[in-house]
Amino acid sequence: MITLQMYREYLGDYLKKYHNISDLKSFFKCLNPEHKDNHPSMMYTHKYNICKCFACGANYNIFSLIAQDYHLTDFKDQLNKLKELYLGYVPKIEEYQEIDEPLKDYTNYYELCFKNRFKTNYLETRGIHEPLLQKYHIGFDENKKRMIFPINKNCYFARNVEGKEKYKSKGKSDIWNRKVLENSTEKTIIYVTESIIDALSIEEVAPELLTVSINGVGNIMNIVKILNDVNYKGTVIIAFDKDAAGVTASQNLKEELVKNHIQVFENSLITSFEDAKDLNESLILNREKLQKNVKYFSQNYKEYIEKTKKSKDVLL
Repeated sequence: MITLQMYREYLGDYLKKYHNISDLKSFFKCLNPEHKDNHPSMMYTHKYNICKCFACGANYNIFSLIAQDYHLTDFKDQLNKLKELYLGYVPKIEEYQEIDEPLKDYTNYYELCFKNRFKTNYLETRGIHEPLLQKYHIGFDENKKRMIFPINKNCYFARNVEGKEKYKSKGKSDIWNRKVLENSTEKTIIYVTESIIDALSIEEVAPELLTVSINGVGNIMNIVKILNDVNYKGTVIIAFDKDAAGVTASQNLKEELVKNHIQVFENSLITSFEDAKDLNESLILNREKLQKNVKYFSQNYKEYIEKTKKSKDVLL
């Protein structure tokens, strides 16, 4: 049987033949049509059969790239196009495995990991403490040495405690802590970060604030869609990393939210003279300073929104 993994292996050859990329070991111009990449920032990774832009966060596998190149939204059409390009024929549907795998319920796994959370001090070294582990049911996989961050019952994010590797489970992915986006009002303020640990860092110094993580800059359009789906009425504060990818992604997300008439501000919540590139580094380097920054900006945003609302009420 021909499997999807076999077809994914064609990405490298597809990049060479159909995008004229001769050197797959070097950076090349981003394939995202919305990104004017003056300095090549996309890289192909054979191990995972993807190409990713380290500036805008866009990433493609063979199917998503064909979808973009040939304007194909249906997966079966994408697969048939791939077979047409490489095999010269379109086999019957029965000859391949469906891309959607049955959703797995990780509830019991979460419970086991949560009970084992004390068997590592990884998050404590990152400035994240027990109250937040309890609040979000964060646990530890003792066998794989990974912190487990539940996203929904069918999906979690995991981080290797012995390195910087990150993992995402199979199944239905989602943004982290999306429930706080529901039942919003004009006074609602949501802080959106790239990573879960950055969101937790905000809550460490200001537990009253509402945070969401998009789990990587490549998921910008995902949160835009969700905000529209829940009819979000409040304000979004984009608190992405201070590196080039974070700055670019922040600007792109802001543009999308403005298009969708959602009030938005960009603010890393880190002072410009700090060495920290993200919120968790800032928490580790100087917890008091981060707390002062977050409290100051959050109060200003709250007052601004209150003032704006009163002005609208007067006009009405």
